[in-house]
Amino acid sequence: MKKGLILTGLFVLVAGVVQAQQKKVQPKKEQAVKQEEVMQVLKSGLSSDPRFAWKIKQDEAQRICSQYPSREEMPASAVQKVIQLSQAEIKYPQWGIYMGDWKEGKKLVDSPRGGRYASYGFSDKPTDKGGNCYACHLIEKGVPGGTMGPNLYQYGKRWNITKENLNSPETVEKIKSVYNIVYNSWSAFPCSSMPRFGYHGNLSPEDIANIVAYLLHPESPVNK
Repeated sequence: MKKGLILTGLFVLVAGVVQAQQKKVQPKKEQAVKQEEVMQVLKSGLSSDPRFAWKIKQDEAQRICSQYPSREEMPASAVQKVIQLSQAEIKYPQWGIYMGDWKEGKKLVDSPRGGRYASYGFSDKPTDKGGNCYACHLIEKGVPGGTMGPNLYQYGKRWNITKENLNSPETVEKIKSVYNIVYNSWSAFPCSSMPRFGYHGNLSPEDIANIVAYLLHPESPVNK
């Protein structure tokens, strides 16, 4: 009888200790950050100059992306909606050709202008157009570049674009796919960190066609 009472007492004691420990390790529920608080922080980092105003206004695609910690945690319906919105905004050159002059494209890619959040436009001056592409990508062999984005060296070769098939319908579709990514990266990679060059008007459709040529044309140094 005494042995049974002792065992029961030990069980109650151990159960109480375990319960107490579980209470200790339970994480506190974090309070959600309010939208007003986010906007206050953003505004505090920018000038009150009205020319900055557009940078703190979210479009619908941004609003959707902001609801999730990462693309991997977005439901398929949200991913598809961002792609749909982004594709609808793409504009093409007047002549309808997506691959321009690769030499002109190289100038834009090499230019460090672009991507300046704290300036009025995308670059310091409207005439200083550029993609600042090497900030995130390795592109030409032997030229230093960033690794945040994918390696673009021999990008055209990887798409199997050659002199012989340059004007084939299949190649035109490949060129169009790359054009769409450069114009608005969210049309293929929703909520990506890559700037939406064409969507924001930082580069014209003709500029983007030239960059596409630089990346894909067989004569471009990218594919040597």
